[in-house]
Amino acid sequence: MRPSLILYSGVGTISKKIAILADFPLHVLPRSPFPSPAGHYATWLPQLAEAFAGEKDFDFHWVTLDSSLSEEMVIQAWGQAFHVLPSWKRGRAATLFWADRHAICQKIGQIHPDLVHGWGNENIWGWATMASARKNIFSIQGLLGAYGKLGHQGLRDRLMAQIEAMVLRRAMVVTAESPWTVEQVKRLYGREDVRLVEYGVPQEFFEAKHAPDCNHPYAVMIGTADFRKGIDFAIELFSRPELAHLRLKVVGGVAPFGEKWKKHSPDNIEWMGRKNQSEIIRLMAGAACLVLPTRGDTGPTVAKEARVIGLPVVASPHGGHTQYVQSGENGFICSLDSPQSWEKALCQLFRTPEKALPMGDFLKEEHRRLLRPGKTAKEFLGLYREVFSLDHSHRTA
Repeated sequence: MRPSLILYSGVGTISKKIAILADFPLHVLPRSPFPSPAGHYATWLPQLAEAFAGEKDFDFHWVTLDSSLSEEMVIQAWGQAFHVLPSWKRGRAATLFWADRHAICQKIGQIHPDLVHGWGNENIWGWATMASARKNIFSIQGLLGAYGKLGHQGLRDRLMAQIEAMVLRRAMVVTAESPWTVEQVKRLYGREDVRLVEYGVPQEFFEAKHAPDCNHPYAVMIGTADFRKGIDFAIELFSRPELAHLRLKVVGGVAPFGEKWKKHSPDNIEWMGRKNQSEIIRLMAGAACLVLPTRGDTGPTVAKEARVIGLPVVASPHGGHTQYVQSGENGFICSLDSPQSWEKALCQLFRTPEKALPMGDFLKEEHRRLLRPGKTAKEFLGLYREVFSLDHSHRTA
């Protein structure tokens, strides 16, 4: 059956083809027929695709899955092809993703790319990248092996962690978005040659101005409310009598673990639910600080977004965000074993919210340069050229 085709812009004839396998948020494509998702999506991929627009050295083909389709759809946008393959809504892990792997490998065979770039451990993109038996790059998005050490990991994530281990040991080139992730991969999988490539932040965050609400100051916590993100710690923290006068706005979906804690949350915690990007920007721009009590995170996007806006970050030391936070300068790094240190940091920011402005400005311009989408694109383009310049055999599954 021929795939349906939606033409937005042409794709020229280029010498090298690159297939990027990823959970691309299709709703952001121009005149997209796909609805906006209810939950989190890979916000760093659309601006990367846009930054690739006009690139003459490579012919980009993005491959992704969508359970709403019954047949393949091909969308052309930004001079690139987006191949959307039908997938099941549930039960995929029980079959070891057989149908998805077969469809992706078949599509790769049709595209016949010179390089396959898999993106993300939490779906089957790494496995499909290895199965392609072509020159490859794999970019880490989440690190399930590290997260599994924390407990509270479901059967599916445990399965994906095993696939992750295979991929990270065998991929030709591996990239990570933070020094924290690089160190975790070295420790867990003994891989020393992980390349550091930062994932950029959408342009809309660069246009936002930090203007904390001095009359009714609040902190924000953004992300799925679950154990790994530390929702239990946040609720216990803001339940302390010393912080009863401080407000926390929790933005995002709530996992079953979080639902249990939500029932016991005090009145000074406001549960905002899921918000779109413009609403999140507004909430972050008006906050005194971002609260990030994570137990493990490769490079939480919300911390990057906060630093681009100029929002101070009060966070744990467990994740890639630590490269952006200099404690006492543009935020605070506090131990999860010391709620008193969190209390002190938050009271300092809330007591004089106008001080959040100069604190948030510290290193802001440096972080804005680091997190420009164009910089991410430039680094990956350089890496593609480097891989093509090498004449060595690569590891395959």
